[in-house]
Amino acid sequence: MVCLGIILSFHVIVPYSVPQYVSSALITFVAAEVLEGVNLSLLSRVMSSRLSRGTYNGGLLSTEAGTLARVIADGTITLAGYWGMSRLLNVTLLPSLFICVSSIVATCFTYNSLY
Repeated sequence: MVCLGIILSFHVIVPYSVPQYVSSALITFVAAEVLEGVNLSLLSRVMSSRLSRGTYNGGLLSTEAGTLARVIADGTITLAGYWGMSRLLNVTLLPSLFICVSSIVATCFTYNSLY
């Protein structure tokens, strides 16, 4: 669903419209929030018991990973701006699409060893 939301976000042929933005952003956001809950649940099962207590716990590490991702995203948007306003939307969506597709491919290859 995240991949579908990202694909619907691209500005390809038809003019980019408000309904396209709202629907694709809603699909992407809801699916990403669902995945975050599942991922944190799986992380709590495989995380070391030392990381489940104290100051440097899994929650802090998850927050710091999110902060690092925001910094990288801001840098990506800045670099994409050098290619011009007409390409800004599609260029900033390419890394998200790459990560989504590579995650799906990696899951397909390693699914039987995940449990």
